[in-house]
Amino acid sequence: MPQTDRSHHSTLDKRFRRHVIGRVRQYHVITIPGFETLCHRELSGLGIAPDQMKAEPGGVTFSGRFVDCQKANLHLHTATRVLMRIDEFTVTNTRQLEKKAAAIPWELFLPKGQMPDFRIRSRRSRLYHTKAIYQSLSESIHRRIGVDCDAPSPTKRATVYARAIDDRFVLSMDSSGVPLYKRGVKEGKARAPIRETLAAAVLMSAGYDCRRPLVDPMCGAGTFSLEAAMMAKQMAPGIGRRFAFMDWPAFRVAPWNFLRRSAEAGMQKMPQHCIFASDVDPVSCNRLEGTVAGSGFEDAVRIRRQDFFTCHGKAFGDKTGLVVINPPYGIRLSSKKQAEKLFVGICRHLAQAFGGWNVALIVPQRQWIGRLPFPARQISFPHGGLKLTLLVGTVP
Repeated sequence: MPQTDRSHHSTLDKRFRRHVIGRVRQYHVITIPGFETLCHRELSGLGIAPDQMKAEPGGVTFSGRFVDCQKANLHLHTATRVLMRIDEFTVTNTRQLEKKAAAIPWELFLPKGQMPDFRIRSRRSRLYHTKAIYQSLSESIHRRIGVDCDAPSPTKRATVYARAIDDRFVLSMDSSGVPLYKRGVKEGKARAPIRETLAAAVLMSAGYDCRRPLVDPMCGAGTFSLEAAMMAKQMAPGIGRRFAFMDWPAFRVAPWNFLRRSAEAGMQKMPQHCIFASDVDPVSCNRLEGTVAGSGFEDAVRIRRQDFFTCHGKAFGDKTGLVVINPPYGIRLSSKKQAEKLFVGICRHLAQAFGGWNVALIVPQRQWIGRLPFPARQISFPHGGLKLTLLVGTVP
């Protein structure tokens, strides 16, 4: 390599270390509204100091370095996406926006020769046309690093989030890529499945303890069981997938491999089954068996075809545990009346067959909450365009 090229690479490497790898930046973790405190708790477990975090509607912002961003993507169960803040400023017109954006060292964040995708949102700002904001940002990047806005780009491109509120712009890089609820574990698709991040939040809210049995009696795709297995085995939910930050110019393989090896070393083997999944649908059970076998969860999860209304707590040992249920509703049942009848039946059977057990039950209609025959804590959250309620309680 010529001396000038070596010098250029050395200078660029120093800038990566100073501005991306070693610099303390603001990161924003997007999570399910209503479960921000759980994400806050998870970040604390990764070593982020409480005074360096702030929970807000729909997420948690924390201060950290690039390695903390990688840990968050790898280990967080309740996160949907992790954004790295790269700049923040106030502008009121496109000329100001282009000038501010052109001063950002895009070469430190974007893969060489690549124009990013943009996710733009503007509220109560004089710059409110998203197309005009897109054109200004694209032109600024072109002026800074010479990338042609219309040049062909790879299918998987870097993504820049631009948020304008009251003329205050925040620009962030998406470090996750594919949403974090896609663990790379589940095979196939189930009808109306619950997302993995929500399943994890439900389990955490119910105080899931792997030393006690967990019963998932309407398992469907088995999302609750798979998330519980990850928790029981202390498996990092992102261990089997890629992330957008792996394509960033500042990414280094060796430190990342160290994080992965450390996560793998912390995984536990279960001495006996602690998670019991069942469903009346044999196709769902067979599919889940394949997923469990392919993920190394055979030591944690036991699967059988069984109707919930034949399940009894005493069948799972001397200890009481947690029953977690996301009842069929919406497109999975032909009518609201049928869904309500099923919900009432579930509540009745829980009271009769699971005395002493903890229950986590998702309710699609708030007016049904009173049908539960024992006290329960209520947590409201959005899912799939619906407003649902999680009920967490103990059967008398």
